[in-house]
Amino acid sequence: KPEKINQNVTVIRNNPHIPCKPQMVLNLYQLNQLDCPGGRLIGGWEDNPFKGDLKIVLRGNHTTPDWALPEGPNQGAKVLGVFGELDLHGIPRSIYKTKLSETALAGSKVLSLMDAVDWQEGEEIVITTTSYDFHQTETRSIVKILHDHKILILNDSLSYTHFAEKYHVPGTGESYMLAADVGILSRNIKIVGEDYPGWSEDSFGAHVLVGSFTENMMTFKGNARISNVEFYHSGQEGFRDSTDPRYAVTFLNLGQIQEHGSSYIRGCAFHHGFSPAIGVFGTDGLDIDDNIIHFTVGEGIRIWGNANRVRGNLIALSVWPGTYQNRKDLSSTLWHAAIEINRGTNTVLQNNVVAGFGRAGYRIDGEPCPGQFNPVEKWFDNEAHGGLYGIYMNQDGLPGCSLIQGFTIWTCWDYGIYFQTTESVHIYNVTLVDNGMAIFPMIYMPAAISHKISSKSVQIKSSLIVGSSPGFNCSDVLTNDDPNIELTAAHRSPRSPSGGRSGICWPTFASAHNMAPRKPHAGIMSYNAISGLLDISGSTFVGFKNVCSGETNVIFITNPLNEDLQHPIHVKNIKLVDTTEQSKIFIHRPDISKVNPSDCVDMVCDAKRKSFLRDIDGSFLGNAGSVIPQAEYEWDGNSQVGIGDYRIPKAMLTFLNGSRIPVTEKAPHKGIIRDSTCKYLPEWQSYQCFGMEYAMIVIESLDPDTETRRLSPVAIMGNGYVDLINGPQDHGWCAGYTCQRRLSLFHSIVALNKSYEVYFTGTSPQNLRLMLLNVDHNKAVLVGIFFSTLQRLDVYVNNLLVCPKTTIWNAQQKHCELNNHLYKDQFLPNLDSTVLGENYFDGTYQMLYLLVKGTIPVEIHTATVIFVSFQLPVATEDDFYTSHNLVKNLALFLKIPSDKIRISKIRGKSLRRKRSMGFIIEIEIGDPPIQFLSNGTTGQMQLSELQEIAGSLGQAVILGNISSILGFNISSMSITNPLPSPSDSGWIKVTAQPVERSAFPVHHVAFVSSLLVITQPVAAQPGQPFPQQPSVKATDSDGNCVSVGITALTLRAILKDSNNNQVNGLSGNTTIPFSSCWANYTDLTPLRTGKNYKIEFILDNVVGVESRTFSLLAESVSSSGSSSSSSSSSGSSSSSNSNASTVGTYAQIMTVVISCLIGRMWLLEIFMAAVSTLNITLRSY
Repeated sequence: KPEKINQNVTVIRNNPHIPCKPQMVLNLYQLNQLDCPGGRLIGGWEDNPFKGDLKIVLRGNHTTPDWALPEGPNQGAKVLGVFGELDLHGIPRSIYKTKLSETALAGSKVLSLMDAVDWQEGEEIVITTTSYDFHQTETRSIVKILHDHKILILNDSLSYTHFAEKYHVPGTGESYMLAADVGILSRNIKIVGEDYPGWSEDSFGAHVLVGSFTENMMTFKGNARISNVEFYHSGQEGFRDSTDPRYAVTFLNLGQIQEHGSSYIRGCAFHHGFSPAIGVFGTDGLDIDDNIIHFTVGEGIRIWGNANRVRGNLIALSVWPGTYQNRKDLSSTLWHAAIEINRGTNTVLQNNVVAGFGRAGYRIDGEPCPGQFNPVEKWFDNEAHGGLYGIYMNQDGLPGCSLIQGFTIWTCWDYGIYFQTTESVHIYNVTLVDNGMAIFPMIYMPAAISHKISSKSVQIKSSLIVGSSPGFNCSDVLTNDDPNIELTAAHRSPRSPSGGRSGICWPTFASAHNMAPRKPHAGIMSYNAISGLLDISGSTFVGFKNVCSGETNVIFITNPLNEDLQHPIHVKNIKLVDTTEQSKIFIHRPDISKVNPSDCVDMVCDAKRKSFLRDIDGSFLGNAGSVIPQAEYEWDGNSQVGIGDYRIPKAMLTFLNGSRIPVTEKAPHKGIIRDSTCKYLPEWQSYQCFGMEYAMIVIESLDPDTETRRLSPVAIMGNGYVDLINGPQDHGWCAGYTCQRRLSLFHSIVALNKSYEVYFTGTSPQNLRLMLLNVDHNKAVLVGIFFSTLQRLDVYVNNLLVCPKTTIWNAQQKHCELNNHLYKDQFLPNLDSTVLGENYFDGTYQMLYLLVKGTIPVEIHTATVIFVSFQLPVATEDDFYTSHNLVKNLALFLKIPSDKIRISKIRGKSLRRKRSMGFIIEIEIGDPPIQFLSNGTTGQMQLSELQEIAGSLGQAVILGNISSILGFNISSMSITNPLPSPSDSGWIKVTAQPVERSAFPVHHVAFVSSLLVITQPVAAQPGQPFPQQPSVKATDSDGNCVSVGITALTLRAILKDSNNNQVNGLSGNTTIPFSSCWANYTDLTPLRTGKNYKIEFILDNVVGVESRTFSLLAESVSSSGSSSSSSSSSGSSSSSNSNASTVGTYAQIMTVVISCLIGRMWLLEIFMAAVSTLNITLRSY
């Protein structure tokens, strides 16, 4: 008969041990706590375990007062607090867990085990689930043990089938085993939480706390060596924080455990608990070995500490707290794992099994990758099955790279391995079978808006991935009848439309975390990152084919929730077994619902149209080649998709003369560049190509308005194929609405060693970066980019200037000078050139051609300069080059250093050094290109300075002074406007203009020989603006428009009477600037009455022109209806203003009548103004 010790033992101090008899029950009544500060409780020794039966029963409930310690933790109630020494050592077992050797069918009472066990009849065991449903975990008692201790006869029939199958992969030498685990739950030492009325609802069990506290300047630190102890109804639900953890056993803030095992927990059993089983916080070097854990609320093992070792444990049936006791917690976003070690460091994880878990099997950081320092033993032989996510990494991982190796994960409903980390992930030597999706890769940061490029990647090596095992049960499905499945509906793994399982998802490299699990785990909440690669090698794929009455398993599948970009996949040394051709690839169609102002705007985004896979050695496709998507899907078809000829940028389809280029002539083919080897496979919704080597190119705006100004659709054309790129969707939220921000970052698929043209729908960015992703250093493309603005384009590689091919470094190696030894056919960069970023700007077609080679980015930066071109008279170019007078004289006139003036181009009938009929010189005025790219702007010319220079030059030409200034006979010039920087408000006006093929406005300036009144002023009532305001045009001797507007020159309007005398009586803006060659008045108002008036328009007292004559008549009407004549206005200002006031009221009253009376005369005057001009008077004033 067991002996009870019913004494009120509460505190044990300095006692060597409690005497123990063969059968003992230690009941703690009344005070409900057992505390050992500095004392010792012994129940057996490590080398001499307790042979009898010892049961420690702890009593208490939610109303029991907590026991808080000074400068220590709150122990709570129903607790065994260890702040001294605790030794509990039950009878050890040779085997704590094993696997079934044969399938045990539902209804059977017999289990066949792989290992002989030393378990006893009457003891309780746990049999793990082998289905997706973790509830199919069962416990039974042993009635009899047979056949060398490998056959167990159970006390009751099994409710579910638990299978045990081993499969060999034909032709590979690889194999895998899928079998239920069996663990022993009974121990001779037990710690039990006593039940009471309502205990199940309260879930308030016993718990052991091993910790430390300080009292009276003395610190008490506990040590616990616990082996082969059974914990039943332990832990207290809801107390999971590290500050008050009430797990079955908690090691709290013990620091470093001594090398010889001053604390450990080994061979214990935890079952039917109310919380996590084992918690380790602030404790390092603890051994957690060979424990059997069945039914926890939350985690089985949770570790926050360093260098702890988790080995040989079995965790079966860990329940998500939100569905515990039939709850449906809609507010909880916790995603518990059966073994959670992601908050620990240098944890050793070996030979563990988690089977049956509500959410995740393992939450880990992984191990250091090869080449990184690893201070602890490597991981191996860890297993997970029977849950949603096998391995779960969410905002976890190690600095630099995380390694996942040696896992076997099977029958996970959603993901075998799910990770969303900030660093690279390597997956080696894993076996993944019958999972909804074997691997879901997501890496986030750096943010694309930062323009940072990373080398992050995902590598999968030497792994076995099985879509459906031979014995797969098609009826094994989870439905929303299970609250856990219902609550996680948004977090399902991507599937093909026909259902089935998938191998590996196209990778997502994002700018930021996607807010999972508050948001869907597969979703995105930020722009895509710039770079990324999924590399797979030496791996085997098995069982990807049609299964289960129409379902299809697919090896590689896109993520339907990612519409922005899914980075490339590279494969090599791949083995395919029992797999069909149709099941290799599936690329989803773009989501049309995203075509709205808040997301992708007016056309689908790019992810499903830019997902591609490259087979490097032909082991996957049969020959080395690529899989590229059907980017032209619904081209000129479904208008909701928003793709068609009508979206091609206008500049691409316009000849130099402004006429339209037929699409069939310019780009007869649509989508990604292809050749005759490309074959469309409907099951893949993509092409299989073998003739060209494909890569991804990045086109990125570096302007500050990269988020606020739209450039897309961007067209990229090569070999007659045109593809359209939209860029990522809007991800921002501002005051509850989308921010209307979209990053101008574009990824396209190109064939290497080909030439392409790129056109933006919006105004070309001033700062641009291009790079190829994931290519060898000798692979290249030649890209021609249309720039709608005319400025100097400086090209940089590795922050160093690359001179245009038309130039060479000057003798001082300070800047690039025009190379007049080249012929035009030598200007274009060569694909085989060794000069990274080699470039040439074709001003005629406004195309910058540059070489993009390897993975080194090429940057283009627009320099704010003025281009001035003019024709020189007959001379030889040698004469010109040997004369430095032009640059010198120009610098003196503009009062700027001569190094701010450079000859950028010479155009003539010939570039040979012989006497010609004259040639055109193009001069660039502005800062020279800097050799090394930096953010500094010290000493650079400002926009206002360049505008002033343009005005000074223009005025000198218009007034006829330029020849004497420069020392050459020059009659006219072409001058460009300096371009505002992207941060300048003037840039908004530039980008608001439609993008045309014609050159960015170039101002023609020459001596103004004529002013033409194109629109004549039409008579009006005094005090009222002319209903037709005058417009005056400035022209040269050939009738060409002279852009006076580039200067500060103005046009002045003067009113003259019939005697040609200047008189007062003209109000409004009488002096106005020009816009180009036009001076357009808007508010000229006559204030006099009389006949045969005219307006003279004078340009800078040099040239003038008179309008046609007009009369200003008015009648005065009294309020009683009598009328009287209005006298003519006098020449004085005062009488003129008086008369205007008198007749103004009458004019306002009679506006409609007067308009009718003079309507016919207006029509006549408008007609005359359009077909004739007045005599022009040239005179000096």
